[in-house]
Amino acid sequence: MLSVTYVSVADPSISDEEIASILVSARRNNVRDELTGALVYNGHNFLQLLEGPDEKVEACLAVIRDDARHSGMIEVRRRTIEARDFGEWAMLYDPRFEWRDDGLSRLAADGRIDAVDEKIFANFIALGRRPFVE
Repeated sequence: MLSVTYVSVADPSISDEEIASILVSARRNNVRDELTGALVYNGHNFLQLLEGPDEKVEACLAVIRDDARHSGMIEVRRRTIEARDFGEWAMLYDPRFEWRDDGLSRLAADGRIDAVDEKIFANFIALGRRPFVE
C-alpha cells in the first residue's frame, strides 16, 4: 500500500460549500476505491494524507492535481505502508481541528498513526492557527 501526504494552496475564493462538496465526493470515491485518509484546511492551504492500493492512490492524486480549487500541490511525504494510519476514515475532516488537540496525539501515542505523520499534521494545524499577515 501507498501513503502520500501533500500540501497545496487553496483558491482564495473557495467557500465552505465547496469544501463540503469536496468531502462528499472524496468520501464516496474513497469508499469505492478502498482509499482512506485525512484532509485539513487551515484557511489558506490544504494538507491531505491519502492511503491505499498504490494504483488507486496514484489515480486519485492525478484527479486531485487537476482540481482548480487549489494549486501548487507539493508532496511532503510518500512511503510504502503495511497498515493504514487513517483506516477508520474514508476522509477525516474537522474544520475546527478539535480532533488534533487530543485525538491526533492520542492516535500517535497508541501507535495507530505514524509519529512523523502526526508531527506533519500538528505543525500544519499550528500554522493555520496563526493570524494571517499580508
